[in-house]
Amino acid sequence: MADWELALAWLYVPATRVDRFAKAAASADGVVIDLEDAVHPAEKADARAGLAATLGDGLGVPTVVRVNSPSTPDFVRDIAAVTPLVLSGAVSAIRVAKVDSVADARRAAEATAGWGIERRLIVQLETARAIRDAHEIAAVEGVHSLMLGEADLRADLGLGRALASDDGLLLARLTVVLAARAAGLPSPLASAYVNVTDMEALAADCARQRELGFRGRSCIHPRQVEVVREAFGPQAADVAWAQSVLERARGMQTSGSGVATLADGSFIDMPVIRQAETIVALASRRTS
Repeated sequence: MADWELALAWLYVPATRVDRFAKAAASADGVVIDLEDAVHPAEKADARAGLAATLGDGLGVPTVVRVNSPSTPDFVRDIAAVTPLVLSGAVSAIRVAKVDSVADARRAAEATAGWGIERRLIVQLETARAIRDAHEIAAVEGVHSLMLGEADLRADLGLGRALASDDGLLLARLTVVLAARAAGLPSPLASAYVNVTDMEALAADCARQRELGFRGRSCIHPRQVEVVREAFGPQAADVAWAQSVLERARGMQTSGSGVATLADGSFIDMPVIRQAETIVALASRRTS
């Protein structure tokens, strides 16, 4: 996996707040520079123009830019501004806001086709229609991963705003996880938790989302970063299991076998080995 794919806690920063970029990079695993909701329409042009100066040499951590929906005129302008940063390596990928259909995903893929063969589109599904078409969207060439935009999705579904009332999002969450994995894409990141003071509730919500198959989370405040990192990072037992799998895998290579079992009788094959490799990589990243 690429280094940016191992980042667990991603911190949003408005593209207009260049003074916060370095601070975000110092605290989070990855930074999301937001050209969409966090930027007033009257400021979008200036925000785009400032990206080259502020991100030209990179931030030292994985960085993505959230661009406006492919259905808006701002999308084309966003892509023009971000393209040289992607090609230089300063930006790893883009989050494409409000991908409402397969056509939106294809439009994004076509606009970024010149970026090379590496998948760099993280598409955000924010409506019931997008959730319905999640499997087809995931299959679009160029799509790297899926995400939910839960604030807009709540509004579209007519759900209450109370943070504890997330039962209405369960089907959408499961759908996006299944669609991603069925298409061979990485497990998705969870949406941001909008309460920035209740760390206990954030930790509990992260635990629920990890159980559903999410692999990390967006943050909207630096104080959320460590809670998210701890919740989604591999625990000591996970690392010990992964190391035992990889040790057994080395024996499989020596013997020429494609399958094997651990001492506790659990079965391992290539998908299990890949999972173990990811856990060890995450653990190494946290201690480096």
